[in-house]
Amino acid sequence: MYTILLVDDERLELDTLQNFVPWSEMGFEIAGTAKNGKEALAKIGDLLPDVVITDVKMPIMDGIEFAAIARGLLPHLKIVFLSGHDDFLFVKSALHVEAMGYLLKPLNMGELRDLMEKVKLKCADEQRVKLSSRALAIQYIKDLLSGKDGLARKSKAEEILSLNLEPLASKTGKFIFSLITIDEYAALSRYVPDGLSLIARIESEIGRLASGRGALVVSLSERQHLSISANEPTEDVLPWYRELGALSQWITLCSRPRPEKLERLFDLFQGLTELRDRHVFLYGAGHLIVADESAERNALQASSVAERGKILSVDALHANIRQRNPQAAAAWIRDYFSSLAVEEASACIEPVEQACLRLLDQIYEEHVTAHLGVKEKMEDKAVLIGKLSVIESVPYMEQTIRKTVLKLIECVAEQETDKHAVTVSQLKKLIAEQYAQPLTIEYLAERVFMSPNYLRTIFKEHTGSTVLEYLTQIRMERASDMLRSSALKIHEISAKVGYENPSHFCAIFLKRTGVTPNQYRKQTLRL
Repeated sequence: MYTILLVDDERLELDTLQNFVPWSEMGFEIAGTAKNGKEALAKIGDLLPDVVITDVKMPIMDGIEFAAIARGLLPHLKIVFLSGHDDFLFVKSALHVEAMGYLLKPLNMGELRDLMEKVKLKCADEQRVKLSSRALAIQYIKDLLSGKDGLARKSKAEEILSLNLEPLASKTGKFIFSLITIDEYAALSRYVPDGLSLIARIESEIGRLASGRGALVVSLSERQHLSISANEPTEDVLPWYRELGALSQWITLCSRPRPEKLERLFDLFQGLTELRDRHVFLYGAGHLIVADESAERNALQASSVAERGKILSVDALHANIRQRNPQAAAAWIRDYFSSLAVEEASACIEPVEQACLRLLDQIYEEHVTAHLGVKEKMEDKAVLIGKLSVIESVPYMEQTIRKTVLKLIECVAEQETDKHAVTVSQLKKLIAEQYAQPLTIEYLAERVFMSPNYLRTIFKEHTGSTVLEYLTQIRMERASDMLRSSALKIHEISAKVGYENPSHFCAIFLKRTGVTPNQYRKQTLRL
């Protein structure tokens, strides 16, 4: 629907227009009202109506004066005049400000409907042209960012300005450029709870910026957007950013404070991108950055940060985990990241990522892999590696490692408070190490200092399977690995997984997998 601002100094007339005319049936809605031209001028900047229906004779500022000023502020505004006088001078004034029509009071509903249909068609035609011009301008702006030579950029900039879009209506021919990014986009979309919902809300807010303020917003990718405006940042993008609330923790707005010519967009965009990337790399997601040229120049010349801390022994971290000391572990991780050399100028996350992967390997090998009770509660290592591989900032990398270690300490504490869980974990480890031997329940019970019957009971309670079922599962898993990756004969594999009788081994394998060992090997070879 198109929006209308009603202006009339007579309260009864205004109420009648607002409440007793079926505007929605005609495709309109009332955005607001005003009792004179001065009050209406104060409101049109916020309401941005498509149409103004105004009385001609009003105190303080009449309708003709108001319309002339309003059309200067909003060139596409449609004006409809109301008057109780059929005066040629009023009609002539209305034509002078390019009014859509002139209606006499009291209103004739048929005349009003006919005129508003004409207004609606005019609005629709202009909207189609506006959308077409906007799409063309956006494509031309993307062309400007493609790296063409200076003359080509100047020519393309002139083409953009010739489209006469309202957001690009600048008396000086200069504009404010702001880069808007959704930070840690890959991690948000894949690994953060409700991340996709957050992205959808952010995209909605960017759409609100594009439609509700004076900026032209160009979407360059799913995570990167460019705002171009003839207004100061305080008039459009900065108020929008402050309204984001909690969403701002995932959005960085990098804005140039001074207006620049459109033909300089390519170089300016490169500077904004580099400054944003360095800032997010060093300080994490969600920032408001004012891109001062001297600050950009100094940042570009920055060399790598030297080793800032002593070389830390990972043994101290292992001790903190075993002692279940989260504060000391968090402090160690903070010192560890402080000790890393960080390339500020290049904003290269790869060396930090590699250091984190090495640390993760050591943590999992020491505390997780060999402790099945802990492993079952911890995040899969492959998932963590995937998450680390898409993170773009050092602080988020540090946060991810810290959360992993603190979760590990919780799991270790829970494991140690359950003696039976510790016993079951020891038994699983024992089976994993000695599955090739002729294990008996008596032998296993003796190794963990329990009676066979009691061991059977607690193992079933904690795992849902019997000791024999678990032993068989491990043996079949190892046999499957050998069938896939070695040329050993069936009887050799049978012996290696603890079965002296190959026929017995084949019968169990068939029962567990639905195929014989030979069939399994042939199937995996085809894959």
